[in-house]
Amino acid sequence: MTRNKVNYALIEDDTKRKFSYTKRLKGLLKKSDELKTLCDVEVSTVIYDPYRNELYAFPNNNVVRNTFIKIKELPTLDRSKKMMTREEFTMRRIKKLEEKLQKVHELMIKADDGEGSTSNAPQPIVESMLSSRDNFEGPMDPSPLLFSEMFPPMVP
Repeated sequence: MTRNKVNYALIEDDTKRKFSYTKRLKGLLKKSDELKTLCDVEVSTVIYDPYRNELYAFPNNNVVRNTFIKIKELPTLDRSKKMMTREEFTMRRIKKLEEKLQKVHELMIKADDGEGSTSNAPQPIVESMLSSRDNFEGPMDPSPLLFSEMFPPMVP
């Protein structure tokens, strides 16, 4: 069974949105528990439940409180070392992709050994395809060609 592509936009229907919220909440909490168990890391998840008007803390309030206290006690530099804005994340991603593209380009040049690639070869100059405009005597009209001039009507 294949999965459908999910459209990431606000679900307009309240009942569908609430159903999706509860389903995804269960999935998120399951993943948090798996991460804690399999990797032996401290995981704390805090979610504000808009349907019940309350905070939901996983695995419990004490663990979440202790995690936030540990974070608050860290020096500012250590606390914000891995934090970044969306813009910073995007710029880093662009830089990495540009570096990968550069490496691929260099590999292609090495593989071609400077031959076989037309990207650096001089290209011929193509003459104008409309001979009627080339034979025009006098000053050239700078206006663009009309569609009817480019493709005259075909008469049977």
